[in-house]
Amino acid sequence: MNRKSLFWELTLKLEAFTHTVPVPFAVYYAIITQKMETEKWVIFVALCLFFATAIGILGTILRYFLINHLFHQIERINIEDQSSNIEFTFQDRDFAKSVKLYIFKYPLIEGIIIVIRWFAGVIPIVTLYTYIVEYTPSVVRSGIFTIAMIPPISFVTYYFITENSLRGLFELPQIKNVEIKPSDIPKFDYFKRIVLAFFSLAALPVSVLSYLLYSIAKGETMVEEPLIPIVIVSCIFVIPLFVCSYIVAKTVKQGLTETSRSLDELAKGNFNVVVTPTSGDDFGQQAFYMSNIIQKLRGMYDEIKTLNEGLEEKVNLRTEELNRSLQEVRKLKFQQDGDYFLTYLLLSPLGIKDASSKLVSVDFLLKQKKRFEFKEKEYEIGGDINVSHIIHLQGKKYILFVNADAMGKSMQGAGGALVFGAVFQSIVQRTKNNSNFQDLTPESWLISSFQEMHRIFEAFDGTMLVSLVIGLIEEKTGLMHFLNAEHPWMVLYRDGKASYLQADASYRKLGTLGAEPILLTKEFQLLPGDVIFAGSDGKDDILLPEEGTDWEINLDENFILKIIELSKGNLKEILKSIEEKGEVIDDFSLIRLGYLEEVPQKTGISSEGKLKFRKAKKLYTKGSFSESIQVLLDLMETEPNASSKLHKDLSKLYYKIGNYSKAQEHLEVYLISYPEDDEFLYFSSKVFKKSGKFAEAIELGEKVRNRSPKKIKYLIHLFHLYLKLPDKRKAGEILSHLAILKYPKEELAILSDSLK
Repeated sequence: MNRKSLFWELTLKLEAFTHTVPVPFAVYYAIITQKMETEKWVIFVALCLFFATAIGILGTILRYFLINHLFHQIERINIEDQSSNIEFTFQDRDFAKSVKLYIFKYPLIEGIIIVIRWFAGVIPIVTLYTYIVEYTPSVVRSGIFTIAMIPPISFVTYYFITENSLRGLFELPQIKNVEIKPSDIPKFDYFKRIVLAFFSLAALPVSVLSYLLYSIAKGETMVEEPLIPIVIVSCIFVIPLFVCSYIVAKTVKQGLTETSRSLDELAKGNFNVVVTPTSGDDFGQQAFYMSNIIQKLRGMYDEIKTLNEGLEEKVNLRTEELNRSLQEVRKLKFQQDGDYFLTYLLLSPLGIKDASSKLVSVDFLLKQKKRFEFKEKEYEIGGDINVSHIIHLQGKKYILFVNADAMGKSMQGAGGALVFGAVFQSIVQRTKNNSNFQDLTPESWLISSFQEMHRIFEAFDGTMLVSLVIGLIEEKTGLMHFLNAEHPWMVLYRDGKASYLQADASYRKLGTLGAEPILLTKEFQLLPGDVIFAGSDGKDDILLPEEGTDWEINLDENFILKIIELSKGNLKEILKSIEEKGEVIDDFSLIRLGYLEEVPQKTGISSEGKLKFRKAKKLYTKGSFSESIQVLLDLMETEPNASSKLHKDLSKLYYKIGNYSKAQEHLEVYLISYPEDDEFLYFSSKVFKKSGKFAEAIELGEKVRNRSPKKIKYLIHLFHLYLKLPDKRKAGEILSHLAILKYPKEELAILSDSLK
C-alpha cells in the first residue's frame, strides 16, 4: 500500500458516498419542501452546487495533504536493528509509536472533518441566500433539518470506511513491530459503535418524516406524486444501512479471521506469530491480549527448550547444589536445636512444683507447642510456665502458685518465660530468706511482687509481655488471694460443676507501657473439696472439626468448663478429652489446686444444740447479753462440731457488754476460718480501737479498705484511727480519697477541721 492508492481508495469511497446519498438527498428535500419563484430557485440551487463542489474539493485536498504527511512520517521510521546505539533506538521507537497512534486516530479525524464540512456548507448557503434574496423561514428550517440528519450518518460512515481502509498500514514493516499499550489507543468498542450507528440511521427517517409532516402542515411542500419521495427516502435510507452493515460485518469477519489465523499458528507450534491490533474496537483489544499470551508462551517454550538441552548435566548440577544446601540446613538446624536445648536447660529449674501440703494438692500440666530433637531425644520449649512454692507470711503457711504466658512464638516466648521465671524465683527466694518480706500481708506481697516484675519487664520497652494469674492459698483456712493480668479466668470445680472465678479487676500484662498501678487483689474462700484450675489460653485455642467445612478454631468460652466436668476434675483426663475433640494449636499449661479433697465433711450439731442456739438468739433480742453468752458457751462445750461462726456471735455479745478482751479472743478464732468477712473485719477493727490497740485496728482497717476502697464508712473509720495515733499525713490522704469519691462537702469540711 502506497500513498496514492490509499488516497484514491479513500477519496472514491468517501466522496462517492457523500455525493450519491447525503448531498442529493439534502438538495432534493430542500427543493420539494419549499415554494419559490424561479429566480430564487436558481440562486438557491447555484449556492448549493457551488458550496458542495468547493467544500468537496477542499476536503479532498486536505485529505491528500494529511495522507501525504502520514506516509512521509512512516518513511522517516527506521526499522530497529541490533547495531543501533541506545540513544538513537529510544528516539526512533518513540517516534514510531507516535506515528502508529496517529494511524489509530486518523479515522476520527476524517469523521470530524466531514461533520465540519456539512456545517461549513449548510450555514453559508442559508446565510448567503438570506442576504442575497430574502429571509425565508423554510430555507432556514431546511438547513436545520439537514444538519440534524446528515452529519451523524456521515460521521459514522466516514469513520468505519477510513478505519477499514487503513488496516493495511499496520502490516508495514515500519509499523508492525512497534509496541504500544492498550491504554494508549483511542477505544471505540462495538457497544458504542452499534449504538451510534443505530442512532445515526434512525435520525434519517425520523428527520425526513418530521420535515415532510411539518412542510405539509404549513403548505410548503411541492410534492404532487407521493410515491417518488417514498422511493427516494427508502433508497437513501437503505444505502447507508447497507454500507454500515457491510463495513461492520466485514470488520468482525476480519477480526475473527485474524484471531483464528493466530490461534492456528499457535496450534502448529509457531510461537513467532505476531498479532497486531489494527483498530480501537474489541478485536484491537483482543489483539493485545493475544500478543501478551503469545509472548508468555514463547518465553515458556524457550525456557523449556533451554532446560531440555543438557538436562542430565543440569540435573546433576542441581542435585549437587541441593546436597550442599541440605548439608548447610542440617548444620544450621543442629545449631538451632542446640540453642533450643540450652533454653530448655535454663527453663527447666524455673518451672518447678515446690509446694508440699497435706491440705492443698498441687498438680501441673505443661505441653509446649514447639518441639525439637537434640541428640536423638525430643524436648519442647514455649512461653508457658507453671510455678508453685511454699512461703510463710505473718506466721502463716501459704501455697504460692503462678501460671504465666509470655507473648511470642517458640524462642521469643521461651525468652519471656525465662526472664519471668528467673525474676519470680528471685522474689520467692528473697521472701523465704528475709523476715521483712515475711511480715507482709498476702495482699501486700502479691501487689509488691507484681509491681517489681512489671518494672523489670518495662525495661524491654514493650517488646516482652507476660500475662499471668498469681495467687496465695492459706493452708489452714483455704482463703485464696489472687490477681489477674490479662490472663484467662481461673475455673472453680465444686460439687461436680465448673464455673469461672472472675477477678474484680484485670490488670495489663507485665511490661505494658503506661499500665495502671496494682491497687486491689481478689479473695475467695475455698471450701473442702473445691478444685481450682489456672491455665493459659492454650486450653481454649483448640482446632475443632466441623461437618461439611474445614477445621475451625473453638469460639465457645464454656468449652473448657464442659471438659473439666466431663473429666471430673482429673488433670490427665482433661488433656485427653481435649485431644479427642480437636487439636491443640498453642502452648498448653494448667495448674490444678485441690483443697481438702480427702478430708471428710464435719457433721452438723444435734437438734438439742439447735434449740440452745435459738434460745441464745431470743435472749440477745431481749437484751439479756450475759445470759445469751452463757448459753452459747454451753453449746460450744456440748457440741464439738458446732460451727466456728459461734465465735462471731460471742465476739459481738462481749462487745455489747464492754468486755473487749474476750471479744478479741473470739474474733481472732472466727477470722482464722473466715478471713474474707469484710464487715466483721470492720467490726474487729472497732473492737481493737475500743481496747486502745490502734496499730492492730489500723491493720484490719487497711485490710478491709484494700478490699473495698470506695466504701465510705471504712474510710471514715480509718480517718479517726489515724487521728488517734496521730498520723495527720495518712488522715489527709484519706480525706483526699473521700473528696474524689464526692463525699458531701459540709461533712468533709467538718472532718478537715478536726485535722487542725
